Amino acid sequence: MDNKREQFLLHLYDQLWASIDRATGGLWQYLALYGGIVGVHWGAGKGDIAPTLAANLSIVAAFWGINIAINAGKWFERNRMMIINIEKQFLQRDDLGKIMPVSYHKRVPKTFFTFLTLSHVLVFTCFIALSLWTYWDAISSHCNSRVIALFLVLIGILLSAWHWYWSFKHVQRFVEHTASVEGP
Repeated sequence: MDNKREQFLLHLYDQLWASIDRATGGLWQYLALYGGIVGVHWGAGKGDIAPTLAANLSIVAAFWGINIAINAGKWFERNRMMIINIEKQFLQRDDLGKIMPVSYHKRVPKTFFTFLTLSHVLVFTCFIALSLWTYWDAISSHCNSRVIALFLVLIGILLSAWHWYWSFKHVQRFVEHTASVEGP
């Protein structure tokens, strides 16, 4: 197989499967956080963990998960844009629609998040709300506990919003700086 185009397509095929395997393996990161949060709630229900500590640990773990999802979304979009630029060097214009879906080659990140990323953000947000709702009586009984919990939520929201904004701008700059990449 001396044809560079054929070698490229076979290598691309292998890399796409490797990417699928890696994405599937990355799910364990989220499952570990989900399990950890559920474990904290279970421990608090048994009385092994103080309710205020359980709420604070759950809030921190949930915001950590949200930021892992934001980071995954950024890298997904960045890598997708890089793949598009590499493909432009090898694929022919009439390959679009035959090998790749036409929508895949849109150079603008539409929403920046995939459905899976948004699902993780939603689940972690629900964990934050559940933690506050479940332990609100214990949290609000002490002024310090209330301040700490609300501080964690406020800082988590601000840092997550900043992280999302910075990540989205990073992907936008990458798209702008590579817009001139053309194929053969």
